[in-house]
Amino acid sequence: MSSRQSMLAAVRRALASASPIDPSSAPRLAPRALGELVRPGAILPSGVVVVARRSASGGRAGVAAASYRGPFATAHPSKEENMPFAARHLAVRFGGDGAADAGAHAKGGGGSGLHLRALRYIVAALAAAEVALWASSQASAPEAEEQTVSNWSGTQHVDCARYAQPESVDALAKAVEWAHTHRRRLRPVGSALSPNGAAFNAEGMISLALLDELVRVDRDAMTVTTQAGARVLELVEKLRPHGLTLANYASIREQQIGGFTQVGAHGTGARIPPLDETVTSLALVTPGEGLIRLSEDDEDPERFRMARCAIGSLGVASEVTLRCVPAHRLLERTWTATHEEVWKNHDKWLKEHQHIRYMWIPHTDTVVVVGSNPLAANAKVPKPTSAFKSEAKKTEPMVKLLKEVAPGVDATGMGFGQLRDELLKVNPLDLEHVKRCNAAEAEFWRRNAGTRCDWSDQILGFDCGGEQHVYEIAFRTGDDVDSNTGADLAYMKELLAMIEREGIPAPAPIEQRWSAGSKSPLSPATNDGRDPSKPGLHSWIGIIMYLPSPDPTSRAAITEAFKSYAKKEEAALGEKYGIRTHWAKIELPEGDEERREARARIESRYPGADRFRKIRAELDPKGVLGNNLIEGLLGDPKRVLRPGQSRSDWMAPGEYVEAAIRSARRATRSTTDARH
Repeated sequence: MSSRQSMLAAVRRALASASPIDPSSAPRLAPRALGELVRPGAILPSGVVVVARRSASGGRAGVAAASYRGPFATAHPSKEENMPFAARHLAVRFGGDGAADAGAHAKGGGGSGLHLRALRYIVAALAAAEVALWASSQASAPEAEEQTVSNWSGTQHVDCARYAQPESVDALAKAVEWAHTHRRRLRPVGSALSPNGAAFNAEGMISLALLDELVRVDRDAMTVTTQAGARVLELVEKLRPHGLTLANYASIREQQIGGFTQVGAHGTGARIPPLDETVTSLALVTPGEGLIRLSEDDEDPERFRMARCAIGSLGVASEVTLRCVPAHRLLERTWTATHEEVWKNHDKWLKEHQHIRYMWIPHTDTVVVVGSNPLAANAKVPKPTSAFKSEAKKTEPMVKLLKEVAPGVDATGMGFGQLRDELLKVNPLDLEHVKRCNAAEAEFWRRNAGTRCDWSDQILGFDCGGEQHVYEIAFRTGDDVDSNTGADLAYMKELLAMIEREGIPAPAPIEQRWSAGSKSPLSPATNDGRDPSKPGLHSWIGIIMYLPSPDPTSRAAITEAFKSYAKKEEAALGEKYGIRTHWAKIELPEGDEERREARARIESRYPGADRFRKIRAELDPKGVLGNNLIEGLLGDPKRVLRPGQSRSDWMAPGEYVEAAIRSARRATRSTTDARH
């Protein structure tokens, strides 16, 4: 055997025993033999890494810091290039150096080959764990489908990757447990009616539409217990044979009971609270504690009061018990008044009517007043009355204007709502045009004055118009209806003056309603921090802009104009009156500074915000029932996902390897970019 072959065999034996290469032996090796050992693709024992780097002097292959030239020198990849992918990134990030490693070997310092071998094993183990976790997540995931969801007003849309509709409470509980275990957002959704898409979440949503059964009716206690997926209009029909109905109704009756109560929905009536206050108990499926039952009769009702109006962020309400009232008919009267007449008669009208609302028509002196009271049980149901019996005569002013501004549009058969849309479509943001539209609408309401009588659910529900943007706020205006501070009308005076001053093309109506207060800390009409013996009097005011055209350019312009409109209202009146925005109509601002300001407003106007977060840490510690809106305004702002960001970026450190690997890759890219 030649000396070269002997040396080559000795080196192979050293490699086979995983002994590090001693740089001091390098000069004794023939260049060609060394090249055969370290060239790319050389067959080495498993786990052994040869540390080599390009020489700064010659750019040829070398060992340690030495430089070799000659016909047998062979190019060799750098140390980083020779590493497995994950280890290579770590080496780049933490500054690994082949020469330093070789030097450490020469001094008997331990051996980077062993370190790297261990690192490879760790990376492999972590990758295997990640695969196992992913497989477990997929195997136990709730049955779901991809679905595009749009809200009622056509202003919000979401492509949901996992839309689940459990058919049993057990399936619901398993879905929530899965979301908690694997830290996957699964946002509860009702009928998806909220103008702001409060329930929307691209990663996952869970609907209770299939959990809509009536559980029981207790006539003696005047309560009804229902699964939370039941729609309001369906529940009312099931209550009718029992002679019961709900205490109040919002304008739309297609809501699911869960969403109806969770967002703090309200009707109108100065002595009647929002719907969440009528909830007496509920079953809540929570990520942190599973299925729990909460009630007003609990030793500490704080959790219950927080959970019944929590925008679905403390748990998924699976069952709700509501307080009912005897079924009754309402006699409704509609009339118009001037601003002066409203200032003069407001206190009297508010006290005289069980339900009352004002529809202010901007840029005019007209206010539409709609008031109703219960019809005596044995009274004869009166026939409807109207200033004009002919619908054509009522809509005549609007039809006349439409023929003038859009002569090509055939108004035949159009009702009030469609006529308004067609009129606004001509030029929705032109101030003078909107003024003319509002004037024609005011005349319509003068001709529509009259009375009607029907069951309360039929009277209190009404047509809200077509696709629209809505911004509604609430604020306290007294301890009760007998001690109104006058803030309700003062607010309207300032709002109307702002619209005139700013030249806002505000369409009609601006709707104003009233309610008593709620003990729920997160209700916009909360009495939290107030004298509990006082019911509270709160006014709700909503501004609007319609989206009459499907044209994207027009809709985008209206959307921007409406955002400006709402922002100006908040700036001019928000702090002064301590307004709280309806949870179904509040938006998460886009800019970081605006988000901080919005969050600060909520902190200052909801005394229970901090208590909410403490309870949420128990019931949904990982925030899987939230979305950006919840996290940005109430929860943990660090969990707000930026466009294109993965939800794994807000996972707990070390819970999933995926998050660590993604962070390492981002850091590596940043380091690489900096070097280049």
